[in-house]
Amino acid sequence: MLFNSWEFLSLLAITFALYYAPGSRGRHGKAWQVTLALVASVVFYGWEDPRLIVLLALSCVGNSIATARIILHKVAGDEALVKRWTARAVVMNLALLAVFKYLPFIAGLLPFLPSSWLEAAKSIPLPIGISFYTFHGISMIVDVSRGEVTREADTLVSKGGRFAKGVRDIGFYLMFFPQLVAGPIVKAKDFWPQIAAKRIEDIPWKQVLRALITGYFLKIFVADNLSEQTAFLTQGSANLAGGSPLNLVPLLYCYSLQIFADFAGYSLIAIGLAAMFGYRFPINFNFPYLSTSITEFWRRWHMSLSAWLRDYLYIPLGGNRKGPARTYINLFLVMFLGGLWHGAEWKFALWGSLHGLFLALERFGSGARHQRSEIRGQKSEVRDKISVHPTLSSVLGPPSSGLWSLASGFSILRWFLTFHLVTAFWLTFLMPDMANILAFFKGALSGKTGFSGPPIFSLVFYGTAVVIYHFWGWLKEHREHLARKLAVTPVEAMVQGVMVFLIVTNPGAPRGFIYFQF
Repeated sequence: MLFNSWEFLSLLAITFALYYAPGSRGRHGKAWQVTLALVASVVFYGWEDPRLIVLLALSCVGNSIATARIILHKVAGDEALVKRWTARAVVMNLALLAVFKYLPFIAGLLPFLPSSWLEAAKSIPLPIGISFYTFHGISMIVDVSRGEVTREADTLVSKGGRFAKGVRDIGFYLMFFPQLVAGPIVKAKDFWPQIAAKRIEDIPWKQVLRALITGYFLKIFVADNLSEQTAFLTQGSANLAGGSPLNLVPLLYCYSLQIFADFAGYSLIAIGLAAMFGYRFPINFNFPYLSTSITEFWRRWHMSLSAWLRDYLYIPLGGNRKGPARTYINLFLVMFLGGLWHGAEWKFALWGSLHGLFLALERFGSGARHQRSEIRGQKSEVRDKISVHPTLSSVLGPPSSGLWSLASGFSILRWFLTFHLVTAFWLTFLMPDMANILAFFKGALSGKTGFSGPPIFSLVFYGTAVVIYHFWGWLKEHREHLARKLAVTPVEAMVQGVMVFLIVTNPGAPRGFIYFQF
């Protein structure tokens, strides 16, 4: 079920009305609201294919049992069994992911495999959202084993009704519909303490409306309209190779803005919906196209995934604690695996590898700059002891002004290079294979002069909304006083009114969210 469908809006209206019904304020308010949200989540997830509910239920039950065993052994002080059950639970989650997402990919790498087996592997359906609820399960298991989730997990070591409540809360954490199929990835230690009876008076309506209007605007007006043009990039290598730069290059920019608007729009909708039901989700996008390096990009893009990869993969691998060489290897390996997480195809592995390579290069460069800055610092201490003639100082002017201009120009150059690197890498998300990627560059470098109006018009008309959105982010970071002033004036209400008008009058053809396939 899509957030931008009438079926979902109907489900949302019914669930919201019942969630805050008068009976929800009683002694059993929490049980009523959590159970109702669970039922709504099951309907939401199983609307297109009810069979998927079985796999999700299996994940919930398996993680509940494993969590209960880990807590019991942790209370008993048996760390060996804690580690054993943690490993079993992680393997169980990864096994589900491997069978339903990676088995066809792995089978294709085995040349001796009978063709009938290969076809059987390829026929296994990919459940939507499996990557996200698997990552939720792993983070919960690991956090419990580390002792970072204690009081909220105590019900799982009880018997009877309290154990059932613990299983219910785990299911609610894994299945809560706003983040079920595409995140943000919320950690159990951040979510479980929020499980309580909610009141409609506590809803932060200003934040809810801001998130929902902006999210639906980015998805329906920007991403869905841009996708009508970028679809040309998937129409085969022959068309791409025969295209002209004036058509292909604008379409590449269109896709870069489309994938941001699509996923950031989803995340904002999820955050707004969760707030309607009394739950806080982490920010998932922090104006990523303002980044001046690939490292900064991953601090701003899909922030919940970046945090997950850091906490549950990069740090356990050793992080930066085992020397520079191991740090570079860890960065590359994490991004390579992160690429494969997005899809069981070599193009995603290539995408992750390219990001990992640049992360490692930037890490190497920052280390070299740090060493040079230490040397310059030592030299400056010597220079500070030498007095400068006052007349000479007045001629030279403030020493920082020229440095500021140089630093600003260098920062703009770094932003320009980073944006174009990220944009070029997005080709691997859109193209079906490497042949199409090469065909795109063949056409983009062909020197042909022909062009059609729609790609350029779409880039300017719809893409400008993403540019303005990031300009607002720049104001918040560099002109905070002005941004706060604008936020409390009628300007924000006027902008939201314009966005609602454009959503209603100029929506694109309804399409699923890009990250649903992951």
